[in-house]
Amino acid sequence: MKKITQKDMELIEEAKKVAKKFCSVKWKEEQISTVGAALRTKDGKIYSGPNIFHPESGPSSICAEYTALAKAYSEGYKEIDTIVAYGYRSEKEQKIMAPCGKCRAFIRLFGNPWVIINAKEKFRLKEILPFCDNW
Repeated sequence: MKKITQKDMELIEEAKKVAKKFCSVKWKEEQISTVGAALRTKDGKIYSGPNIFHPESGPSSICAEYTALAKAYSEGYKEIDTIVAYGYRSEKEQKIMAPCGKCRAFIRLFGNPWVIINAKEKFRLKEILPFCDNW
C-alpha cells in the first residue's frame, strides 16, 4: 500500500472527467456508461476510456479499464504504471471504484501496476490479486 500522490489525483480527475462525460450518453434511451478509467504508462502518457454497458447482454459489456488498456496497448504499451476507475451517476453518486475480478485478471497482462482503490491509497495489483502463481 502507498499513499496517493498529486500525479495520482490528476489520474483520478481524468477518470472522473470521462465518467461524467459519458454518463449522459444514451443508446436507444438507455444509459450505457457510468464508469471511466484512466491509466498512466511508465513514461507518463495517460490513456482513458468509458465502460460500455449492453443492457440486454451483460456479458457483452466492456469495463472502462478494458477500454483504457486497449487504447494504451494499441499504441504499443505492454506495461503500465497506475490505473484507476471512477463511477459517476450524478453529482451525489460518484466514487473511485476498485476493479472487478475480471479487470484485475486482465490488468495483470500489463505488469504489476499500482491500482488506486480509494482517495487515500493505492495498492500493487499483486496485493489485490494475490493468488496468481506466475508473477
